[in-house]
Amino acid sequence: MSSDQDTRHRTDAPHPPHDPVPLHPVATEIIAEWPAGTFIENLAHAFNGSAWLVTIPSHHRVDWVHANGRHEVLADLPHSPTGIVTHQTGALVISGPLGHEGWQLLRIRDHGYEVVCDVPGLLSGNGMAWVDQRLLLADSLLGLVLSMDPARGTSSVWLAHELLTKTDPASPLPGVNGIAAGHGWVYLTNTERGLLLRCPTDSTDPAKDLQVVAERLAGDDLDVGSDGRIYLATHTWGNSILRLDPDGHREDIAGHDQGITGSTAVAFDPGDTSKLYVTTTGGILSPYGGQIEPARLVRLNP
Repeated sequence: MSSDQDTRHRTDAPHPPHDPVPLHPVATEIIAEWPAGTFIENLAHAFNGSAWLVTIPSHHRVDWVHANGRHEVLADLPHSPTGIVTHQTGALVISGPLGHEGWQLLRIRDHGYEVVCDVPGLLSGNGMAWVDQRLLLADSLLGLVLSMDPARGTSSVWLAHELLTKTDPASPLPGVNGIAAGHGWVYLTNTERGLLLRCPTDSTDPAKDLQVVAERLAGDDLDVGSDGRIYLATHTWGNSILRLDPDGHREDIAGHDQGITGSTAVAFDPGDTSKLYVTTTGGILSPYGGQIEPARLVRLNP
């Protein structure tokens, strides 16, 4: 979830529609922690064993997390980084001033970064995902999805639809937020509306083919398992990882007691799809029990 900087430590953050579900915890392990007050937004697997990269908009940087949990600063950036994806030339990160133009796609490598291209018109970049050769990017403020070609440095609107927007433009909650692809579908969350949406990856008219998968389900980032189950970070609104089965059954598989407080992003380990990694903020927007906890990278065995 990307939000304006002045809402990152709010304790009265609004809650989107979200129905409670049962909790059936799976095995979890805290891999790494950061000091309380660190807002970790997203993660991507690094081309190096079990290492991960995480974006930290609160500190304008990207960190490298080693397999043993040790982490270090990989790149300091001029603006907040949000979405991140793996690429053979180095991880690609979207970064910019939240709520304003000036966003850029950056390549992170060799303990630094280089500008791939400007992204004109973007105001609040958020989730990113590869879909075939396209890089899809959500704008949570404008309520649309861009399709980017990093090699050419170009972008265009891939999907614009009312269901990607917010019902209340003044709400600090994001509209379209997370993006994940799997089993022939592009899945999207709209946090403010409490919706999970999907569209065929090969659609020639995404707005026409957009479908509602679930309502009253407040998700941030998400990923799709090999069995078609969808795993969603519920951020402050659930402090959990929610699993949605193809038949519509919902349950949380990890919560606060498992270290999942302010969950922002989930991703399967491409080298071992039995492991799901989760980033958390420690509950910055709405501290659990009034206490902000350390930010974390957590591993689940769902």
